[in-house]
Amino acid sequence: MTSAVPSSFVATLAAAAILAFSATISLAQIGVGQNPSAQVAGDPLPGDGPAQARVRVGLSVSDNSVFAPVAAAAELGFFAEAGLSVRIVPLRGVAAAEEALAAGHVDVIDHTVAYAARAIAAGSQLKIVAVATNGFYGWSLIVRTDSPAKSLRDLVGAKIGVGPRLTVADMAARRLADLSSASFQFTPTGPGALAPALRTGELDAVLYSATVAQREVTSGNARTILDLTDPADRTALYGYSASRRMREARGDDLRAFLGAVHRAAAHMKNDKAWSLRFLRTFTSVNDPALAEILFERVVRYLSTDGASQPEDVARGLALAARAWNAPVLADLDPAMIVTNVFASPDP
Repeated sequence: MTSAVPSSFVATLAAAAILAFSATISLAQIGVGQNPSAQVAGDPLPGDGPAQARVRVGLSVSDNSVFAPVAAAAELGFFAEAGLSVRIVPLRGVAAAEEALAAGHVDVIDHTVAYAARAIAAGSQLKIVAVATNGFYGWSLIVRTDSPAKSLRDLVGAKIGVGPRLTVADMAARRLADLSSASFQFTPTGPGALAPALRTGELDAVLYSATVAQREVTSGNARTILDLTDPADRTALYGYSASRRMREARGDDLRAFLGAVHRAAAHMKNDKAWSLRFLRTFTSVNDPALAEILFERVVRYLSTDGASQPEDVARGLALAARAWNAPVLADLDPAMIVTNVFASPDP
């Protein structure tokens, strides 16, 4: 492993980030850059006491069930019990989240190991302080109900819709190719356009997370060819990143925040009835069958301590390196990207 990053690679990453997130709304557009105290930090929340430390959490995808424990911890009162006043700040896209973190407008963001590596390679001071999942839990490959395809073999050479380039979707596509040892025609498509394109026949199949892919299945429009949920998969994927200031100057607050989040994750895993009710609200899912899928394929596998193993992180970096054609990612030291210093005791 190495901690040195060639300047040419940094330039490549910067260009790739602009391409990948060109459609992302900027902080200035939502007013954060113009008046951060009013838009993000705000006034103390009702009931804040002088002993409560404030933590601002930026969520780039507001309905990703992987990060549902943040909202669950707030609803269950775990943050208040930990002496924290937590404000969830919706941010549209990873680029906006990373910018908000770098500017000090938020303290923690939802992230992925691969995105963190890309940002760190480009000079960011952020770091993954807790891994949320190891593996593509909830991701699946689906086809229309009337498709003649019965297995992966039937989809060799088929046009498979995935998410935008240089995202987790690319990594899922690479994972699918590895599992099948076959060649597919992966087609970058916006998440909102995947289901319509599948229905009209523009795509032969769709590979995406449960809220998109399995929604089509439970609605009767599609069926599953392959579920990427695999308990044996030890690829560090999603996590929480914190700023350098949060890690170094407010370590106790960060530990308290993550402890409450992991306590909420444990509650969600142990109380299925509560989780199903909560997930339907958090993800705006009206279908009980889809909420059940989110619980069984995502919530059941959430980390309750945030700890990671170097080999799991290295596996995630290696997958991203191949998926994004950025081989230097595979050479980065996992310790540059992820720390276990703030791992929570088992709830």
